[in-house]
This record gives sequence, structure tokens and C-alpha cells, in this order.
Amino acid sequence: MYATYVSSSSSSGARSLEEIRRELGEGWQWHRIQAEPCPQCGDYPAALSPSSLGACAVERATAWRDFLRAADEGYLRRSPAFGVFSPIQYGAHVRNILQVYTDRMLLGVERENPVVPIHNPPDEEWESYNRLDREMLAADIEAQARRLANVVEAMDPSAWSRIVTNDRGSYGVYTFTISGLACNAVHEAYHHLLDAKGMLNQGSSS
Repeated sequence: MYATYVSSSSSSGARSLEEIRRELGEGWQWHRIQAEPCPQCGDYPAALSPSSLGACAVERATAWRDFLRAADEGYLRRSPAFGVFSPIQYGAHVRNILQVYTDRMLLGVERENPVVPIHNPPDEEWESYNRLDREMLAADIEAQARRLANVVEAMDPSAWSRIVTNDRGSYGVYTFTISGLACNAVHEAYHHLLDAKGMLNQGSSS
């Protein structure tokens, strides 16, 4: 799944974004990862026990560190196509997802069926990710993965089925269990590393 970003202030840009999403097979509803394997990358975190997802996040963060340290500087900061993330922007997105979804897991424990908004930083923030220091980003990804792992380790087993509602506006309203939030976070780390490496099979379909 290529992640895309186009300014919402331009109606023609918004149409272009939807065209890109369709062409790249992004029609699959990504909340389904909490129960099904990804049709593009094959990752199936829902088949794992919830208590193992923290260690999975840490392992995938290590893979990101290795990639960020080894990648060519030009490749790391170059977008392969209009509206598509550069590899380092994918890394920043993964860092953000690990943080945001861990926050939402904690919120789901603290509150009864909380509602959270779409996570969609403005264009300026996406552009700033291309200027990140690779070592600092690698450390941040690992820190957020360890934080998620700590939350998983401390989770009461009875809390995994608690619900968090994600109101994504025009993109729909979806519900996640707390274990489903963890599934989504670890899947993003795996799936987008394939994106960043240019290894994702874009011929997959939903």
C-alpha cells in the first residue's frame, strides 16, 4: 500500500489522490487487519496472540533501524511518484502510528468506547519528515515500539476486547478492539517497510 498525501484544499488534487489510491489497490478497508491477513503484503498479525504483539513491534522497529542506517541518502529522501511517500516519510509515518495507536490502546482501557479522529498530519508536516535525521528517526521508532511493548505486557487479558471507535470522516467510521489496534500498529511497521524498500507487490488486489 503506497501511502499518499495531497492537499485537501485542492479539489483536483483530491480527485488525483483517489485515482492514485484506486490504481495502487488501496480500496481494502485497513481496519480489517485486526481479523484478516493483508491482501497485499500477506502479514497476518491477528493470527498471533495479543500478548506477542509487543515483541513483534520491537522486532519490526529493529528492521526499520537497519534499513534507515543502510539506505542510500538520495533514495531515502526521494518520492518515487506524485503524492507517494519517500522511504524516510514512511519511517516517520510508522513512528507516528506506533505512538498514536499505543495512545489509543491506553485510552481504550481508561474510557468506555472512546471515539478518536483520523490521524492525518498536514502537508507541511509530511514535507518536514524528509529533513529528519535518520539515526534520530530510527531511535524514535524503536522507542515507540518499546512503549507499545510495555503497554502490551501490562495489559489485563480481559481488556483486549474493549472497543475504540475511529471516526475517519468521509473515509468512514470503524471500530477496533484494543488487540486490533496493536495488530494495526505492527502491520503498518511491516507493510510500510516493504513500501520503503520498493518490495511490495502492487499487483495484489482486495
